[in-house]
Amino acid sequence: MTAQHPFPAGPRARDGFILRMSMAGNWQVEVQDRCALTILAVRTGSCAVQRGEATIQAEPGNLVVIHGTAPYRVLADSTQPRAAAVETYLIGPGQQCLGPAAQPVTETLRHGVRSWGNARDGADQLLVCTFTTTSAITDLICEGRALRLIDDAALWNWVELLHLEAERQGPVQPLVLDRLLDILALQVLQQMPGAGMVPGAKPGISAAVGAMWSAPAEPWSVALLAGIAAMSRSAFSAAFHEAMGMPPVGYLTRLRLALAWDALQNTNSPLGQIAGEVGYSSAFALSAAIRRVYSASPSEIRMLRRNG
Repeated sequence: MTAQHPFPAGPRARDGFILRMSMAGNWQVEVQDRCALTILAVRTGSCAVQRGEATIQAEPGNLVVIHGTAPYRVLADSTQPRAAAVETYLIGPGQQCLGPAAQPVTETLRHGVRSWGNARDGADQLLVCTFTTTSAITDLICEGRALRLIDDAALWNWVELLHLEAERQGPVQPLVLDRLLDILALQVLQQMPGAGMVPGAKPGISAAVGAMWSAPAEPWSVALLAGIAAMSRSAFSAAFHEAMGMPPVGYLTRLRLALAWDALQNTNSPLGQIAGEVGYSSAFALSAAIRRVYSASPSEIRMLRRNG
């Protein structure tokens, strides 16, 4: 929970799902797998990702981050002419897939190790990485951003390494892929607003957010944070709300409670110790805040880990 460990509990793949997807023609995939986080990397061709009213067009070198368990659609790029009728596939829980005639195609469209699609060498090649669950910190970072496009060449080395490792087999290969998935996800999350940097915001806002992340237990006030941002209190509050979607104190509370949730889920630390680490005066104060926001007690949150 310090500057050296900005992601104390990241997505953490355990039997994470990775797939090299190869598609051709006028295709679309309806995804209803209820996974908490998905990263799509476009290697060749192009595609569109739709959820609700939002649509993202992705080109080679782009990554699309899909947060939350709500259904979404991945389809052939709608800006390109496609003469054939649409082939619709449905992916459900457990990554089971049905074809255009509602027939099972999970195995029949498999083209080798962790490779699947309606064409072995299709024009549209994607790497699909999914996480069944995420951490509270991950959810805080991604909140309000169910779809996000990332274009960062520095991340592509990890994508290519994952693509190569995905076709390998061996007794420890699932563990290798899980760790590589963790690294890719953490690198991606660092590009998201709220992870200590706020792309597109005034530099002072990034400095203030970074300060909260580096030392969540500090007795931060709007005045102190505005000083770090080198802005007046009123200007800072307005700019922070515009960039983060909530007031500074509200964001600090969410950050502290997310850290506390993840500590309860991932450690056996006493509640009083966790309270001190995230900026609460006592175990009682932290417990009250957790109950107010999550409608659950700290012991119930720990029980979720044991029963998960």
